[in-house]
Formats: sequence, C-alpha cells, structure tokens
Amino acid sequence: MRVLLIIILTLGSHLVGRGAEVADSVAAADSACVSAGVPGWVPGMVGGGVMTASALVGRYAYPRHYDVADRRVRPDRGTDYLQYAPLALPWVMKLAGQPTRSGWGRMAVSQGVATAVMVGVVKGLKSGVKSMRPDGSDYNSFPSGHSAWAFMGATMVAKELGWRSPWYGIGAYALATGIAVERVVDGHHQPVDVMAGAGIGIMAAELGYFIGDLMFKNCQIDCREKQGLRLNDNFSYLALETGLSLPLGRISAGDAIVERMPALSAGLRGGWAIDDNWGLGVEIGLLKTPLILNVKHDRTYVKNLSSLGAFVSPYYSYVVSNHISLTGEVGVGYYHQFALNALENGIEAGSGTPAGRVGIGAVVRMSEHFSAKATVGYEVSGYKFTLHPSSAYHTTESVTTRGVTSALLVNISSRYEF
Repeated sequence: MRVLLIIILTLGSHLVGRGAEVADSVAAADSACVSAGVPGWVPGMVGGGVMTASALVGRYAYPRHYDVADRRVRPDRGTDYLQYAPLALPWVMKLAGQPTRSGWGRMAVSQGVATAVMVGVVKGLKSGVKSMRPDGSDYNSFPSGHSAWAFMGATMVAKELGWRSPWYGIGAYALATGIAVERVVDGHHQPVDVMAGAGIGIMAAELGYFIGDLMFKNCQIDCREKQGLRLNDNFSYLALETGLSLPLGRISAGDAIVERMPALSAGLRGGWAIDDNWGLGVEIGLLKTPLILNVKHDRTYVKNLSSLGAFVSPYYSYVVSNHISLTGEVGVGYYHQFALNALENGIEAGSGTPAGRVGIGAVVRMSEHFSAKATVGYEVSGYKFTLHPSSAYHTTESVTTRGVTSALLVNISSRYEF
C-alpha cells in the first residue's frame, strides 16, 4: 500500500516538474486551443491533491472491521453503464464529424494510457486496502471505480471538447458528480472512497495526455484559433461543487459514542459580483454523513445522515494574475436533516440545525468562461441524537445528547462565469 502511494506521488511530481517543458514543446500546434495559456500543472495538482488527501483520510479514518446492521444490497444498473458515458462522448462526437482537440491516434494513445493507469491504481488500492463497503457486501470499497471512470472521462471531455464550449466540461463533471453521489447514497461507498476515485481519474487523465503530448508533439492537433482571455475580474458565476466535510471531536451519548465519518457534499452555487472585489454567494447542497455507533468498542455502522443545506456567503476576491485569483468568505445557513430510519428505530437525529462557516480559496481560469476553484474552510453547527434500546446497535437504554460541533471543509468546484 505504501509503496503504491509512493509510486503515485512520484509520478505526480514528475508530471508537475515536466509540465512546463511539455507545454512549450506542444505550444506551436496547441496554441490554437483556448486552454493553451493555462499552466499544465494545475489540473494535475488538483487531481493528485484530492487523491492523496482522500487516500490518507480513507486509510486511517474508517475502520477495517465493524458490524453492519442492514446488509440489503441494491443493484445499480444505471451507474454501471453511465460511468463510461463521459469517456465515450469525444469518440461519439468525432464519429459524427465534429472536431476534437486530438486526432484519432493521439486521442487513442492518450486515453489508452490514462485508462491503464487508472485501472491499475484502482485495482491495486482495492486489493491492498480491503475496506468493507457500507452495505457489507464485500471488501472492495476503497477507492470507487465508478467515480474513477466517470471523472477520468469528464477530464477527457474537458480536454477534447472544452475549447469549443465550457458547457461540455460542466456537463461531464456534473454527470460524474451525480454518479459519485449515487454511490454514497445507495450505500456502496463511503464519501472518501468516491473522492479518492475522482482524484485518481483526474490524475490518470492528466498523465495520459501528458504522455500523448510527449509522443506526438505537434502532430494530430486540431483546435480552433485561440482567443485571449478577458481581463480577470470578480465575475458572477454558476458553480457545481463537491467536497469533504471532516468532523472534529466526538459525540458521547451515555455509554455510546456516535462517530461521524468524513462526509461527502455536493451542491449548486451561484455568485453575484457586487463590484470589482465583493460578491454574494448563495448555495444549496446535499451532505451525506456516515454514522457508526460505538458501544464499549463494539462498532456498528448505522446509516448515512442526509442533510439538505442552504447558505448565504458574502465573499471577497483578490486578483493575482489573469488566470488566478484568491477568495475569502463568511457564510451562514441551515441544515435540514432527514430521518435516519435506522433499524428498530435505534437511533434518531434532530430535524435540523443552523450553521456558520468561513473559508479561503483559489480560482484558476481555464478558458473565457470556465474556471475551477479549490477551498478549505471551517464550519460550526449543532447536533442532536437520541438512542433507544436496540439489539441491532447493542444499546440498552434511552439517552439524548445535543451540543455544538465543528468540521473542516475541503471543496472543489467547476464554475461557469458570466
């Protein structure tokens, strides 16, 4: 496991170190692409960072063994097929006579290398980590192969078709995010599993295209004429967000401990630019928090606690260059928590809680209207849990606990700027 992670990080470092060299070698032919002016190391760093952070969290945050009270396994024919849809889109467009970034051979080599790397890393980690799925069906939970396929394909769509319109990339990443969320909602994966899979998919696609650019250099490049970016400004935008919420501290309820595992978040966010620096963001999203009930070291997986959140966040934007800007924000909102429907009604959660958060981030512009944003933050909210006597969760008395808790937030979003 450690050797595999070292190899991955070494490849990532090599990709970063050689990114500028490859960009220069391809610049003459690739200058026709809208994305040619964007530093090539940025997407690779995003993929590698998400994958590495998720791997570390997933390796040490989740237990290798715990009881599963409800082992109902639900088939997933929809995502079994949809995971390959982004990968197929550039080929379908090319067969239909539409232009893509790469010629047939260049695209086949780039995507073939990416697929081989992704499959190898995913299979290796599944065999090495042996993490039990939340539904208890097997020990192949970490990382999510469906998410790796979907986000690798979405990255390929952005590379091959993003120069034509940012909506190709937005649509592909929206589909990939939906697949990742579905894997958590249906109990096939923990949130860190799908985040790690997404990072592996992005990193594999970047590595595949890096090798394809080395091999083909100026050959088989077909892009439209490059257009200069608008002056970087505080744009209004619509964004698709996905990330992790990492709960801090523990919640005690009598002899039991309610353990909240890293949670997957996904949502939509809109931003209105008030002036050159200040803006107002409005966000609505879904948070899925896996719960484990620990009764005297007897740990039993409960379910995902689903919460629908809405936030209003004033933000400040500082322009660093024509491609990069820094942001800071303070937000307030509310989480509506859905019923757990746990076995034997053994544990109940409160109906909702107000919340507050602060965050800082960086925005990288990929094209005229498309950008990516990474943020880290801190959130405070309330909690309420009621435990009832239950043989499924090994509790013997009724107890209610409530209070205030906090979490670290890590988010990545794709934005369409107006």
